[in-house]
Amino acid sequence: MTLLLIMRFLHVVTGVFWAGAMMFVAIFLFPAIRDAGPEGAKVGAALAKRGFMTIMPIVALVTILSGLWLYWHLSVGFQPEFMRSAPGMAFGIGATCAIIAFLIGVLVVRPAMIRAMALAQSAAQASPAERDAQLATAQALRMRSAKAGQWVALLLGLAAAAMGVARYV
Repeated sequence: MTLLLIMRFLHVVTGVFWAGAMMFVAIFLFPAIRDAGPEGAKVGAALAKRGFMTIMPIVALVTILSGLWLYWHLSVGFQPEFMRSAPGMAFGIGATCAIIAFLIGVLVVRPAMIRAMALAQSAAQASPAERDAQLATAQALRMRSAKAGQWVALLLGLAAAAMGVARYV
């Protein structure tokens, strides 16, 4: 029972943090960074300095792994009967949404933001012509990251909704 409580605690707390942070980033932070133009790079750098790009994948991974353990436990070892039930499918849909969100985050959002920050930093020492090109590329990468971040937020919202109603369907 103690392990179940620990896993449930980890899953709920890290899941709320992950989904909430990504919704905030997609709805408020990325648009504000976009509106700030090249100056928005300073906000990205400050987030990186505080470890945001390292912490978020770890939080997401803890959420997914604890969720998979809970799913395994609830389904008594992934029994097909449970997996085909309405709650089993709802949990499965939520898990799938979260895993896809994680993959988009680590394969698209995070690399684009890291590259954009690196370009913005190197633009400070570049010639004016190179600086403009580097800042334009950094801005395009931030836009790509923002669009992918919207998908991550949407998928995490769907995952949270599926998890929230799964026991009642």
